[in-house]
Amino acid sequence: MRLPVRAVVLLVGALAVACGGNSSGPSSTAATIGGTVTSSSSPLPGVTVGVAGTSMATSTTLRGGFMLESVPAGMVTLTFQGAGVNARLPLGRVPAGDRMTVKVSVSGSSASLDDRNDDIDEGADEGDVEGTVSGLGGRCPDLTFMVGATRVRTSRDTRFDDVACTALANGMRVEVEGMIVDGLLNATKIEKDD
Repeated sequence: MRLPVRAVVLLVGALAVACGGNSSGPSSTAATIGGTVTSSSSPLPGVTVGVAGTSMATSTTLRGGFMLESVPAGMVTLTFQGAGVNARLPLGRVPAGDRMTVKVSVSGSSASLDDRNDDIDEGADEGDVEGTVSGLGGRCPDLTFMVGATRVRTSRDTRFDDVACTALANGMRVEVEGMIVDGLLNATKIEKDD
């Protein structure tokens, strides 16, 4: 039996819905929030930025930058912990698919919103992080590992200073510079941190 093209398209669409398919992808129910955290106008590195009511969290870079992806749409409150800070900042309703950037000032238990833009630029942001390597996997030059709450990836374009790619190990302190794309820090330079 041969079905007309229109019937085939309708049948495929019905099957996708019945199987829980969603052609609009994960961004249709989630948002991306990125930005910087400062204290007394200086970048605040090493602070854990999270979304209240979820396990979602990341650490700020040396320049105070952070990126949270797949944030559930709806009422969102950011949390900030570490470096003498334990604060919350309600952002209000965040729409599905939104790409927001915020500038936040924190001090002790208070946080204030300095700036909010609901249309962050697509693509990469500069990022850097320092700390201890954990969860090391892969083979040189293509490694992945964590530094704090930041996932790092190396490639043949990564420059290693004071440590060879093959000498990188869990527990080693490093400083990583690179570009953040989709929440992943693509390392351009890794330096052993003594």
